[in-house]
Amino acid sequence: MGLKVLMTLGYYEGGGFTTVVNNLSKYLTTLGVEVTVAARVVRIEPPKYVNLIKLRPEDLPVEGKYYDVIHIHTSYPYTKVAIEHNIRNLVFTWHGYAPTIYVPGIRNKVINLGLRYAYRRLLPKIRLITSVSNYANKQLSRLFGVSGRVVPNGIDLGLFKPCPEEERKGDLEHYPVVLNLTSYNNLKGRDILIRSFKAIKRKYSKAVLIAKGINYNLDGVINLSGYMPYEEIPKLYCNASFYLLTSKWESFGLPIIEAFATGTPVIAYDRDDARREHVLNSGGGLLFNNDASLLKAVDAVLSNWDTYSLKGIEYARKFDWRDIARRYLNIYEEVLIDKEAL
Repeated sequence: MGLKVLMTLGYYEGGGFTTVVNNLSKYLTTLGVEVTVAARVVRIEPPKYVNLIKLRPEDLPVEGKYYDVIHIHTSYPYTKVAIEHNIRNLVFTWHGYAPTIYVPGIRNKVINLGLRYAYRRLLPKIRLITSVSNYANKQLSRLFGVSGRVVPNGIDLGLFKPCPEEERKGDLEHYPVVLNLTSYNNLKGRDILIRSFKAIKRKYSKAVLIAKGINYNLDGVINLSGYMPYEEIPKLYCNASFYLLTSKWESFGLPIIEAFATGTPVIAYDRDDARREHVLNSGGGLLFNNDASLLKAVDAVLSNWDTYSLKGIEYARKFDWRDIARRYLNIYEEVLIDKEAL
């Protein structure tokens, strides 16, 4: 019988968090691992390859007895219960902590601060912690005095792959197609996206913005609404001249790697070390912090598009889910050895 893993997250819903858990589950399964994904709140249907259950955190000690490893993805309720019941076969993945200043609403800010102090008490009691980026790992050390192993998020390189040339839309120089799939609220930079596209539009009058959840009355904006199957997302990258990332905070920056894998350059709002690491190390895009530097970046990317595209493709190969899943499998096996030694 293969290794059995219970993978938990707080909310199973649309977004990068669930995308990561789905793909990790999928590729661990190809390695012979039996994975069950558990969430305390389920808002969307899982893909066919994900075995999803709804699980109350207080039921974790009982349900967890049926699994060799419990893998918690930054969920405080599950973590609290696991520590209280002294669960040993535990892996905790740190997906980052959004700075309170960027969290919208007074109530949410209070919750955010409360979680910071709660994790400060819990995380030092966990032996095996991973983090999704060097930036997230530095957060662990600075905020909680603990260190994790950096195991980055991955991408499906069979799905996100260089686009056929005929799928590219528009003249790169005179008709740029701008893509953003994440700026659906102010934490994700909706205000910055709109302001930035207006600046681009002033110089490139035929520019088009394809975005999700941007109901804004501005010429050239194509608003994507409703659920989109994950398998359809690469086509959007293939339609774009570049991806414009305007979020106010990222702990990893999954859209950057997805864009790179399709050969789409990235222009990113210069805000945190997670995106800086990808953009600066890859050569597949540029950073900006105001309208002037944005337009300079757009000009540079459009005039040297092939160079940025090829560098992005090369960089994205480092994040193949097949390799990331093997790294997690090695960690799970280490947890089992430690458990047997107790």
